[in-house]
Amino acid sequence: MKDIYQEKKQIQQDYYNSTAEKYDAWHTETESAKIVDQWNFVNLQNFLNQEKVDKCLDIASGTGRLSAKLLQVADNVYGVDLSEEVLKIAKNKYPQINFSLGESVALPYEDNFFDLVVINGSLHHFFATEKTFAEAFRVLKSSGKFVILGEPNKNYGAIWNPFFYVWFLFRVITRILNIFVKQKTVQTELIEPEAESFVAAQLKAILAKVGFEIKTFYTYDYLPRNESKVFLKHYTSYLAWEHRFLAKVFPNLGSAIQFLAIKK
Repeated sequence: MKDIYQEKKQIQQDYYNSTAEKYDAWHTETESAKIVDQWNFVNLQNFLNQEKVDKCLDIASGTGRLSAKLLQVADNVYGVDLSEEVLKIAKNKYPQINFSLGESVALPYEDNFFDLVVINGSLHHFFATEKTFAEAFRVLKSSGKFVILGEPNKNYGAIWNPFFYVWFLFRVITRILNIFVKQKTVQTELIEPEAESFVAAQLKAILAKVGFEIKTFYTYDYLPRNESKVFLKHYTSYLAWEHRFLAKVFPNLGSAIQFLAIKK
C-alpha cells in the first residue's frame, strides 16, 4: 500500500473528529442532501430486489444516517468509521446498531461474515480503493452483495461531457434568478477535506481484479446544492428522469457512480 494512504488517513481522521457536529447537521438538516440520501437508498432497495438480508456493514458509517435506514433492509446492521467523534454521535443516536472504530483497509470483522456491504459516498476519502474492495470481498459471504452509492466521476467536468452542461445551465439559471429573488443555497463552506475522483472503467477493473462480478453499474447526475422550494419540489423528479433517459444515452458520464457487485 502506498504511503499516501497513511498520510491522507491522518488528515481525514483529524478533520472529521473536529467537525463531527457540523458534518452531522449538514447531512441531516439540509433538504437537498436528504433528497439525495433518499434517492440513493431507493436505488439500494432496487439493487436488493426489495429483499431483506441478515447482516449488513456500512463502511465509513459517519454519524449513522445511512446505518439507521439500513435497518429496513437488514436484520443486523454494523457500522465502521475512522473517526472517534462521529462514532460518539452515531452510538448516541442509534444504540441498536453495532458501531466499531476501524479502517476500511483492515476491517475488524471475520471472513465471510456479511450478506451486504455498503459504502455511501465516502470511498473518495480513503485513497485505498483496491485494498478497500479486497476487504469488502473478504468479509462478505459467498454471493454477498457489495454496493457503492454515489462516488464522484472524474470525467464529469470534461468539456465533452453533456452532463457538465446540464450542471452549467443550472448554475446560470440560478444566477439569473438571484437577480430577482434570492435563491436559498447551501453554505459554500468546504466541509470535506481533499478527496479523489474515479473513472468508471478503472473502478470496474479493480472490482474484477479483486474477484467481484458486476451486476449493475451506472452513473447519475445530481445538481449543486440548492435549497429553494421550487428546486426541491422538482429535484427527485429530475433525478428519476435523468436516470431513466439521459444516463442511458450517455452511460458512465454522470457526476456520481453507483454499482452492485457480487462476491463470486
